[in-house]
Amino acid sequence: MTSSLLRVPIAFLQSGECTLSADTSKYVLRVHRLVVGDRFVVFDPEQVKEAEAQVVRADRLADIRVGPLRVASQLPKRNVTVIQALAKGSKVDAIVRDATELGATRIFVVVAERSVKREVSDAQKNRWRRIAIEAARQCGRGDVPRIAVGGSLTEVLPGMVPEGGVALCLHPRAEMSVSEGLAQLSPDGSMAMLIGPEGGLVDRELDAAVANGFVMAKLGGFVLRAETVCAAVLGALAAR
Repeated sequence: MTSSLLRVPIAFLQSGECTLSADTSKYVLRVHRLVVGDRFVVFDPEQVKEAEAQVVRADRLADIRVGPLRVASQLPKRNVTVIQALAKGSKVDAIVRDATELGATRIFVVVAERSVKREVSDAQKNRWRRIAIEAARQCGRGDVPRIAVGGSLTEVLPGMVPEGGVALCLHPRAEMSVSEGLAQLSPDGSMAMLIGPEGGLVDRELDAAVANGFVMAKLGGFVLRAETVCAAVLGALAAR
C-alpha cells in the first residue's frame, strides 16, 4: 500500500465490485477528482479491515473494485484508557468523539459522586458507539475504541493502571503537570487517565485513585471544563 493514497471509509467492507453511496461518490469523484483507473484505500473501522480499491466507473455514482481485505494499518500506537465520570447533557458525546479521533483505545464511562446524571440508557450507549464509529471514519482511523459503562468510579478503579505504563488522575490542585507525567511514558507504553464530572472528584474518590496507583496531574493553571480535559491530555500525548 502507498501511504499517500486517499483513504475512504466504507461500512460492511468486502472484496469485489460495489457502488459507492451518493455522498461517498461525490467525495471520491468531485472533491478528490479520481477517475477510472485511479486507486485508493477503503477501510471499515468496525471490522478493523482495509483494502486497496480502484475506480472502474465514474458517473453520477462511482463503481469500484475492492481487493483482498487485510488488517487495518492506521491504528493507535499505544493503549490508552479514558475513565470519564458521567457528565450531563451531550458532553460525553463530545468526549467520545474527541477520544476516538485522538487515539483512545478504551473509554469507561462511570458514575462519580458529583455526577448530575446517574443512569445511562441503552439508547445512549448505542449513540456513543455510533459517534465513535463515525469519528473513526472521519479521521481515517482503522479501528474503534471499546466503550464500556461501569458502576461507580471507585468500583472501576482497581486494575486500571497499565503494567509498566502511566495512570494520571486529572485535578487542578495537583503538584505534578501532565507534561511531567507523560515524560515518564515509554514510546509504546500504555496509559490511563481519570477525569471527573463537572463538579470534580470528591476527596474519597481522589484517595481511591491514588490508592489504586493513579498519580495526580494538572493541565496548567486554569480549571478546564469536564468535556475539555480528555482532548487536552490526548492532544499533548499525540504531540510527543
